[in-house]
Amino acid sequence: MSRNEKLQEYFNFSQTDLNANQQGRVTEDQRTRIKAKVQRYNNRVLIVLGIVLVIGFISNFAIRIAAASDQFSSLFSSLPMGAVGPIFAAFIMVIFLIFRTQKKNEQSLLKAEGTVNFVWVERRVSNQDRTGYKTVKSLQMHVGGVSFSVNENLMDIINQGDNVRFYYTSGGDIVSAESINKP
Repeated sequence: MSRNEKLQEYFNFSQTDLNANQQGRVTEDQRTRIKAKVQRYNNRVLIVLGIVLVIGFISNFAIRIAAASDQFSSLFSSLPMGAVGPIFAAFIMVIFLIFRTQKKNEQSLLKAEGTVNFVWVERRVSNQDRTGYKTVKSLQMHVGGVSFSVNENLMDIINQGDNVRFYYTSGGDIVSAESINKP
């Protein structure tokens, strides 16, 4: 299997898609795949949002029951204070989804061409219990002044220093690629 065929399989595009991309167009199949990817991500965020809201409201209910027998019950009876945090979190997540969806659904076609440079990037991320930090490594591919976060499996297809042309949307999704020979 040639490198271009492997790229075609890896990025899930057809020769028709590549021909359209070479002419500066995104095909309908590519648009559909991008929208489905964005929708899957948004669904995951909405599930997390639902879990946060349920936990917040259950906590609020438990606090109200505990406070009902206490002399400070009037303090908790006006506004459900336990609901303020989850409602605020929901508001922030909805705003995030709106902006992210608009950015990812922007599908004007861009091109990056040149020598491939793979770089491992390390970030410090706080632990779940917030007692310290851990180092997380991710792979980035730099081509023609553009960086892409990629999976390590791509290094089995493209080698460091290869000349490759990538077609990607302004939302950052690579829609096709082709190996180009050095002159």
